[in-house]
Amino acid sequence: MTIQGYQFDKIKVTPESDAALYSYLAQNSDNKVIKGATATASGLNIYVSTGKALVQGRLIEITQQHQLSAQSNTTGYVVITVDLTQSNTATGTPGTSSYIAVNNQLKMELVETLTQQDLNSGGLIYTFPLYSYTSTGTSVALTKIDKSFFKKMETATIDLGWGMSVVLTKKDGVVFANGTATPSSSAGSTGGFDLGVKVPDGFRPRLNNEAIIKSQGNNSQWSSYVITSSGSARIITGGMNVGYTFHVNGSWVTE
Repeated sequence: MTIQGYQFDKIKVTPESDAALYSYLAQNSDNKVIKGATATASGLNIYVSTGKALVQGRLIEITQQHQLSAQSNTTGYVVITVDLTQSNTATGTPGTSSYIAVNNQLKMELVETLTQQDLNSGGLIYTFPLYSYTSTGTSVALTKIDKSFFKKMETATIDLGWGMSVVLTKKDGVVFANGTATPSSSAGSTGGFDLGVKVPDGFRPRLNNEAIIKSQGNNSQWSSYVITSSGSARIITGGMNVGYTFHVNGSWVTE
């Protein structure tokens, strides 16, 4: 056959095809810690907590605390390594309670440098970094690699004036302003008016950038707001009418 499907009756689904699907669906969240996997250090020992991660479309679970020992006076990374050059082993009969598989293609370790091949395009080794570390003769300093961890959703509320406010939602470094608002007072067209409010740090556009929040009322009135990287907010044009509902939307990158 020159065409193949995998999520069909009686069709064999290989680990490679399954991983390729999840990797595509995850997109920007591929190679992310989903839960836990935080690290602490004591002396030259590093302890990684239980957790889950998605690495190149492969779901990985740390089922108990993992201990690693660093050499003194070194630098490197705490990583989850996927190594497809290794062969897995199994005993027992598949589909029965006697079946036990040993995954030799997966381990947690300390490495000096990262190897990151595309496992879904013929690559064989991928080291997924959780932390970087620097050791002395007696201790280890850990630095969390933030981009490797899924960021929780955060919210903040800002005042748009005339009794209107909007909730900002931030996820993975992108802020979304979506919702509805009803003004408590009316205002005519205006331009360049500073609202005198500050967008909270962490919700502001990337440095030296500006973002636009637009609101469109069901009375055909509309307004545009400029949000700056310094956190200021100003209305650049528009009108408000009490009693009408305004639909608010906009998005921008913070990192």
